[in-house]
Amino acid sequence: MYTIGQAERLAAEALRQKFGEWSDQVALFGNGEFATKKGDFFHFGFQSVKYIETRDEKYFNYGPNCISVHSETGECRFLDIHEVLALEPFKTE
Repeated sequence: MYTIGQAERLAAEALRQKFGEWSDQVALFGNGEFATKKGDFFHFGFQSVKYIETRDEKYFNYGPNCISVHSETGECRFLDIHEVLALEPFKTE
């Protein structure tokens, strides 16, 4: 079973693998508000580094921008927009 910290490291590595040379352009986002656990999955939001640093909307990456990590296997995958809308991974009750 992975902890949220371990899952966060796996998610960050998956970002680096997916975006290659762009990996310094995107990063996990938020101070906990975009890092949640629902069911068997941890969910992490990511955003452009320039947006994170400046909060200037011209650097905002639109789209689902969510990666999930299975809490037992560590498998990482990027969620599509339909999954994000159905799961609402960052909605707090």
